[in-house]
Amino acid sequence: MEFIRKFLIDGFVKGDYTFGFVHIGSIVLLIASIIVSIILLRGKDSKYVHNKMKYIASFTLVVYFVRRGVMIYEGTSVLKALWPFYLCNINTILLSFYILFGWKKGKDFFIITGMFGAALMFIVPDGVFTDKYLNLRILDSLLSHFTIIYIPVVLLSTRAYELNIKNAYQVLIGYALILFNVEIIQRWMIGENVDYLFIRGTLPFTIDGVPQVFIMIFCAVVAMYLVYFVNYLALGKMNQFIEDIKIKAS
Repeated sequence: MEFIRKFLIDGFVKGDYTFGFVHIGSIVLLIASIIVSIILLRGKDSKYVHNKMKYIASFTLVVYFVRRGVMIYEGTSVLKALWPFYLCNINTILLSFYILFGWKKGKDFFIITGMFGAALMFIVPDGVFTDKYLNLRILDSLLSHFTIIYIPVVLLSTRAYELNIKNAYQVLIGYALILFNVEIIQRWMIGENVDYLFIRGTLPFTIDGVPQVFIMIFCAVVAMYLVYFVNYLALGKMNQFIEDIKIKAS
């Protein structure tokens, strides 16, 4: 019982263990899992690959909601515990639902947006590795970020899913909704004003005199088009990319 309580609530050996065994091990596991999965799933049909992704999505959601249950047990309000504000949390929940239920409308948004924030977490974690050993809090964060990198990269690399730049407007709408969720709904719903999107903070960088919100929006849009470009390039469909760009511009 003591071990379970430490794993779920108290933790084992608290401290800053960034770039410790759990941190480095998680990066190695992520990279190895992606490489092995691409090798094993390459050439399989889209439905088969998506079905395999359902196992990851299901396990991720179970851990995610168990963690939220513990937060509620510790005194966090149900609304605050369950309503996602971090972009990575939103991606974790909705990308998993997209995979489990086969939703398609707006899928480009969740395939594209999760990867960058999740990758940044592994490189520059902010208060994630606060214990020497793996506990529920760290597992939840790692699995959440693992999922929103792993599933998009595997789907795109095995060609089980192909991005379509004609859907870029859906991604832009998604950006706007995420901003509204954090800046408006958060204040109205739970009366807080946490900088979940780092639009007033120092990540990933700042430019003197330029509001951070403009920097983050610019980076997000550039990142979106970069992913579209790389995906078309990898598929050998640059002519199609140019045609689709022309159609969007006309």
